[in-house]
Amino acid sequence: MILIGHELISSEPFYKVASVEEIAKTPSNAVVLFEFEPALSAYCVEQKVTFALHVRHIKELIFANALGASYFVVDKSLALHAQKIADDYLFDGKVLLLSSDENEIEFTASHAIDGILFETGITSL
Repeated sequence: MILIGHELISSEPFYKVASVEEIAKTPSNAVVLFEFEPALSAYCVEQKVTFALHVRHIKELIFANALGASYFVVDKSLALHAQKIADDYLFDGKVLLLSSDENEIEFTASHAIDGILFETGITSL
């Protein structure tokens, strides 16, 4: 299970961005995170920038996979359904539950969700 942003675990930095200009300001080893936005996704693919999409609906999840996202960040209400779809269709990207509560580790592990992105692991520009 992937744990990103927990104080005990070293992980790659996630940067919340909303524009091409903000993406350009992130370190080269960063993962950029943004709301579902096809134009920004295309830019990231073009520039070989690792990106995560915060998806809120199954349709966005399907598009996020097709657009090449490495991570699909979901809220708890979508997590189980998103993970099943990612597993059934053999997505390359990983489903991450967005959480601020370390107690969600048990929920995530019990339901075979790929991982957790703790809110403390996200840097805003």
